[in-house]
Amino acid sequence: MSANVLDLLVQAIPHLRGGLRRESAAFTAQLLYENLGLDACAVVDRELVLAYVGRGEDHHHVGGPALTGLTHRAIATGEPYSARRREEIECPVADCPLTAVIIAPFVVRGQAVGALKLYRAGTPLRDDDVKIAIGLARVLSVSLEAAELDARSELVTQAELDALRARISPHFLFNTLTTIAALTRTDARRAHDLLVDFAEYFRDSLARHTEFVTLDEELEHVEQYLRFEHARFGERLRVALTIDPRARLALVPVLSVQPLVENAIVHGLGPRSGAGTVRIEARPEGEGIELSVHDDGVGFDATTVTPQGLGIGLDNVNQRLMKLFGAQSELRVISSSGAGTRVAFYVPSRIPIAAR
Repeated sequence: MSANVLDLLVQAIPHLRGGLRRESAAFTAQLLYENLGLDACAVVDRELVLAYVGRGEDHHHVGGPALTGLTHRAIATGEPYSARRREEIECPVADCPLTAVIIAPFVVRGQAVGALKLYRAGTPLRDDDVKIAIGLARVLSVSLEAAELDARSELVTQAELDALRARISPHFLFNTLTTIAALTRTDARRAHDLLVDFAEYFRDSLARHTEFVTLDEELEHVEQYLRFEHARFGERLRVALTIDPRARLALVPVLSVQPLVENAIVHGLGPRSGAGTVRIEARPEGEGIELSVHDDGVGFDATTVTPQGLGIGLDNVNQRLMKLFGAQSELRVISSSGAGTRVAFYVPSRIPIAAR
């Protein structure tokens, strides 16, 4: 292909990386029509004309079905076809001015998803027309396949995030139901209220389809969770919040703080005797915020334990943070036996577009 055609590819590929859509097709058809001296140029998908420019626009309508029999044949077989006479094009409109065409399919994973069509009207089809159309279609097919892989990858990533978010800590489920069951014998009204709160808590947790909420919203969810732990631990559990006002409206991953609080209560305060405190802190850090949860519980040797070793809750949070933001947001765990534990993570202020 000539340097001119390569220049056209450089311009067209970024548009087609978004997939075979009307906008990208219109840009590509106009670009080729203006630069290759064509009488008409079209881009179609398997059913419709996505873009058309040049002679014959009066009946080859954008948004309408592809009219020519040759187009249907190229899409069905995935092979390029050329016609050098009007009759071979098989256009149903008798006075169509187009007399020659090269149709080169876009083939993605072995199947034609559309085609590029270069037309002549009253002049013969050139050998270069055929070579250029086939070469362009092959390169643009690779771009379309990359776009499909991008879309599939994004869907898989979102599905993974949803699955991680939906995994419920078995400790919290078991402990809360045990507490409610015990209260049915001593305080039936409170047990009833907690059971209603419990149902609403999980309905809210699993229905939060957005991936990000403000820190204030996330802390409201933490407060919901703490109602159940206060019912279980009573005065043994103290909670303190130190939240910088500048951090309150920052966007954080949904259900990112509550599992850290749960971990502090279950593994930090649960095994110790007497009362204990969980402290939740948030403050600006660089171009984002740092969130941390401290407890003054039993602690452990942090040099021998990873987030995966701290249970489902922290492992889920760590996996989600890494998928969304990369290594900069990996959980940081500081602990020592008898001195409590601090778990922290960083959330950048600029949320990646693919994660929104």
